[in-house]
Amino acid sequence: MKRPLKEQTLAFAGIVQAGELVRQIATGGHCSQTSARHSIDSLFTPDAESTEAVFGGLSGIRLGLTMTGEMGTRGSADSQQAMGYASGLLRLAMMLRKDKTRQESMARSLGLVKPAWENADDALDASIVAQLADVYRNEISTLPLRIQVHGNPVNLKQDGNVSLIRAILLAGVRAGFLWFQLGGRPWRLLFQRGKMFRIAVELAG
Repeated sequence: MKRPLKEQTLAFAGIVQAGELVRQIATGGHCSQTSARHSIDSLFTPDAESTEAVFGGLSGIRLGLTMTGEMGTRGSADSQQAMGYASGLLRLAMMLRKDKTRQESMARSLGLVKPAWENADDALDASIVAQLADVYRNEISTLPLRIQVHGNPVNLKQDGNVSLIRAILLAGVRAGFLWFQLGGRPWRLLFQRGKMFRIAVELAG
């Protein structure tokens, strides 16, 4: 059943937020820690009571909502690059959606990481991030599509940055999968993107 466009917008913002965080790490060597924590946390909220709750409330997805809103008002280079990553994440989510075996394997892998995440003081703990990076490498990197991350080579050679990028890409795929679950479809973006951009601006505050 098609869900309200507001919920689809929230999930879409989750994809865009992941793309923007990856862009920040690749180009600047760091990213919004608060947004990254909420994106990582979303991997462990399959039974959240609402789409908003998946990301810990509107504050947890504000970066993504802001970037989504910007796409409707001006095409900055940063937003275009973030959208490029988001497009790739949507394609990966579409592939995952058609692969039940891979979905089950990914769910088991995340289940193995969840106890450590629950006991960690910080979702960005290096051990948690490394484990999530392994999940991405084993479950998503083996799909036919590979996302090419572009940025400062110095940043992209650091193991910690590489692991964090993979962990956030995993969160982006999860957001994409959620978008499909909520009735989102690529072709609908052609007809609904104007409304979605306006909703994102309103939600971002």
